[in-house]
Amino acid sequence: MIPGLAGTWPPPPGGPEVPPPWTPAPARPPAYPPVPLVYEPAPGPGSLVDRLLDRRTVLVSGPLDRTVAMDAAARLMLLDGTGDDPVDLLLSCPDGDLVSAMSLADTVELVGVEVRALCTGSLGGPPILVFAVASRRIAQPHAMFRLSEPDLAIQGRAGDIAHEAERHGALLGDFHGRLAAATGRRRESVAADLRDRRVLTTAEAKAYGLVDEVARRLRAT
Repeated sequence: MIPGLAGTWPPPPGGPEVPPPWTPAPARPPAYPPVPLVYEPAPGPGSLVDRLLDRRTVLVSGPLDRTVAMDAAARLMLLDGTGDDPVDLLLSCPDGDLVSAMSLADTVELVGVEVRALCTGSLGGPPILVFAVASRRIAQPHAMFRLSEPDLAIQGRAGDIAHEAERHGALLGDFHGRLAAATGRRRESVAADLRDRRVLTTAEAKAYGLVDEVARRLRAT
């Protein structure tokens, strides 16, 4: 029994229903107005790429596949059609697809503006051709160049495998020839260096005929 109140609460089992001897507290109304939650999306990579595009700069990094090559080619053609100033092509591709590299190299050679390629890290495999065919080839002092042939993985029937192997051999021969022409070296010598996976520093790449100049460092004064 609650002191000061008649009867008992709760009522005994089986007895008549008896309302509680006190008035229940009203439910607390919800907070109003509700506190708004505002989410600001973090700036994506596209924002940086677009800002570079405004400065006539195209950035290509990571493995060079079909999607990356098509995007870079589209940006080069866009800049070619919107002005006559040179375009800076920043390359840092440790490896890539042979067909994609050949396609992007074609675009670099076909645009009417000067394309200044800058190796900003490591460059290896087929993407080296994209750098080699540029109008002006610049490398950072500690850049690395890895000459290597692309790997070939084929699945399917014997006839399909033979056809793809023949096609790959033709593309590889074209790759050897174009890289030899860009560096001023014999085709056989370039093919041997690619098979041996020769690695070049910036200074060695310049002596090889792959680099025109070394990028100057900006020093604070």
